[in-house]
Amino acid sequence: MGSRPKTRVLLLGAAAMCGAVLAGAAVTTRGFGLVDSSSVDPSERPAQERCERDVLARLVAPSTAQITNVSVTSAPLDPEVMDLFPLVSGGPLDGVDHSRISVRSVQGVVEAPNEVGGTLHDPFTCRAYFVDGDLVDTLVVFDHDH
Repeated sequence: MGSRPKTRVLLLGAAAMCGAVLAGAAVTTRGFGLVDSSSVDPSERPAQERCERDVLARLVAPSTAQITNVSVTSAPLDPEVMDLFPLVSGGPLDGVDHSRISVRSVQGVVEAPNEVGGTLHDPFTCRAYFVDGDLVDTLVVFDHDH
């Protein structure tokens, strides 16, 4: 009689474990490969990858952080305010005619453990700058200091 509840617990545990493995596989493979990656603008992928790498590089413990809620959109160049620093800082955009520069705005949220055991949720914006179609620079802005 005592083995029936034990068997039920084992079956429920095994089912939960299988569900967790399937969920992890679905996330890792982006829906088991069913998401159509050919519909993504080819210039968005390098912008997203470079911005995610640059965002993680600004963190104290990048290995424990995750980036979520990422979106990539085309954005106008704003040489008067938002894009002023990259245009005049002596970097790869300095002196480039503005008509040759295109911008992708990558936005998302960094989730990382904080010092007190909670999770930090910090939105970021990354501006990816392309000159004649080539990614040449990024500018990462967090909502909070890092």
